[in-house]
Amino acid sequence: MTAEFTVRYTISPNERSPKVVSTARYTVDAAAKALELLSAFSFREPRLSLAELASRTGIPRATAFRLLSTLEHSGYLVKVHGAYQPGIKCFVLGNIVAGGLDLRETAHPHVVALRDLTRETTQIAILDHWQVVYLDRVLSPEPVGYMRARAGAILPAYCTGLGKTLLAYRPESEVDAWASTQKFPALTPTTITSARRLMKELREIRERGFAVDLEERERGVCCIAAPICNHTGDVVAAISVAGPRERMPRDLVKSDIAAAVVSAARAISIDLGAVGDEPYRAAPPAHGGRR
Repeated sequence: MTAEFTVRYTISPNERSPKVVSTARYTVDAAAKALELLSAFSFREPRLSLAELASRTGIPRATAFRLLSTLEHSGYLVKVHGAYQPGIKCFVLGNIVAGGLDLRETAHPHVVALRDLTRETTQIAILDHWQVVYLDRVLSPEPVGYMRARAGAILPAYCTGLGKTLLAYRPESEVDAWASTQKFPALTPTTITSARRLMKELREIRERGFAVDLEERERGVCCIAAPICNHTGDVVAAISVAGPRERMPRDLVKSDIAAAVVSAARAISIDLGAVGDEPYRAAPPAHGGRR
């Protein structure tokens, strides 16, 4: 199949909340600057000096000092060895937000958008007792004679794109200990059937940033899956696109669909509060067409 499509991951207007009208005229400048200072902190840089904060935000040093002092007094920052770091108030607010984020609800608009972009079946899943559990699934608008599983379905992890993705980001020692006790039945001629080969595949997935399933669970069905992270950076789910071999790209790894799946995974992770880009560093660049 040679149909062309543009890799630009967006959410359908019907799935997104109405745009917020600009409220710039109601913005309090001092509050905006204080929030900018707080936004400068990250998992990689949890502690920053006055000079670093002023430099990163472009806020004059004297102004930054007054704002930081106010935030420190209010418990949103603490000063340790002359540098600032987020305080307990930030921790409390972060946990309030994280506690209100429902994975399926947060991911659903992205799942729909990815299905609309690729026109293939899209799903998210979690790992439970070394098995894949579908949380959400949106079927392709194109004719599909198989892949009938719905949300709530349970599948083996070793032979699915979603499962291999989720296994790849578990502690390697735990996966190795589990795999060494398992038998991996061959469901198709391309199914991974040994622990050694599975562990090798999982290392390749971590290096690549996503997984592919080349008709490993079901003949004629291919899949591309990528990890979803939460606010602590842990991989908590995966999203995938699956379709008939004849409609999927010839080279899954370098395809635009792979780039779109990774983009969707990244977008969901951001909505769940993830910071950084660690699992997706090796993501493929966009290419023209479904090659």
